[in-house]
Amino acid sequence: IVEGAAAASDTAGEGQIWVKSDTSAKSGCSLYYTSDIGIENRLSGITLCPELTTTSGASIDVTAIPVGVKRICVMFNGVSLSGTDEFIIQLGTGSSATTSGYLCGMSLISGTAFTQQVTNGFPWFNDAAALLCQGVMVINLESVASNTWCMMNTSGSQGATTSGSSFGSVSLSGVLDMVRLTSAGGSQTYDAGKAAITFE
Repeated sequence: IVEGAAAASDTAGEGQIWVKSDTSAKSGCSLYYTSDIGIENRLSGITLCPELTTTSGASIDVTAIPVGVKRICVMFNGVSLSGTDEFIIQLGTGSSATTSGYLCGMSLISGTAFTQQVTNGFPWFNDAAALLCQGVMVINLESVASNTWCMMNTSGSQGATTSGSSFGSVSLSGVLDMVRLTSAGGSQTYDAGKAAITFE
């Protein structure tokens, strides 16, 4: 099929495999198949999005995540905030981040252990403005019917006696197409490090 051709005009019952250009419109993803009714679906495989520089801004968005994704990994490499808010990872649909309805918990060990509940996103621990966080958050699609995603995260800070873990779930109002990195209060800024996102 010529790239960009309408799959809906193809002969019903015939499957096609085609390659899309590596453009930002598909977050760097290339290989799709189209169903008989013209819906594009991503083939299996891991896509690494361009590395994110987390040195400015109160939020960082990764958009145009394609239909068919069932797992997302968010990786932090020396990431820091300007204050002590927790990092928050929000999922979104219709190019808009979902900011409520998360059922999450977090535990942190930093001298004294504590736990807390979070409802505005998937939490990633942070307890000092100078803290440089490393770790991975894995987010899996639990239900296609309800667009429900479940998360687990383990992270720490090199050179500090600090580590944390979190867990949670959220049901979106539609198909996921974006991920946002922000803070618990939404106003603290990113000021160090790199982040990356993969999806499959």
